[in-house]
Amino acid sequence: MPEPQSQFQSAVASMIEAVMFENWLRFYFISEKPEAAPVDGEAPLFMAVPVKGMERIAELYPHLLPLADEMNGQEVTFEMSQRAICNFVATHVEGKSVARDSAAMIFNSSTFQVQMQLFNTWVQMHEDQLDRGFVEFGAWRKLFDEWRQTPGARELAEKLTLSIQGSPTAGGKETVQ
Repeated sequence: MPEPQSQFQSAVASMIEAVMFENWLRFYFISEKPEAAPVDGEAPLFMAVPVKGMERIAELYPHLLPLADEMNGQEVTFEMSQRAICNFVATHVEGKSVARDSAAMIFNSSTFQVQMQLFNTWVQMHEDQLDRGFVEFGAWRKLFDEWRQTPGARELAEKLTLSIQGSPTAGGKETVQ
């Protein structure tokens, strides 16, 4: 693989990891604050990673700790999640494992979009299994990677790639020269 293409794939992987981690945090660490003012009759949801959890994240995934720090204690909304991921990528990924000012191009790439859709499909398909008990983030990544290698996931990836690359909003196939 040529060096620029390898860098692009690495950048996609770093950004997918951030999205996966944010999703993992929401999956296991959302809590209601009963004292919070109800919205539409329900207490708002907040990110509540306990001290021991933050210590474990710092130990195992220090590069992802800033994302957990930013989200912890915040009300969980789509906007908060999106902002936290974008802030994390801009502050801790761009200029390091991703070229400066390239995040928007990568977020919009068909490669990233296919990986996002595969990840979302995997979470939906395995939600019951993941919900049975706490699954550590490294195990999440391993389970997802193993699933991506299955014939069904590979076929889905091919279909998604063709679909995304064929859509009028897609920029076509990315290759970095």
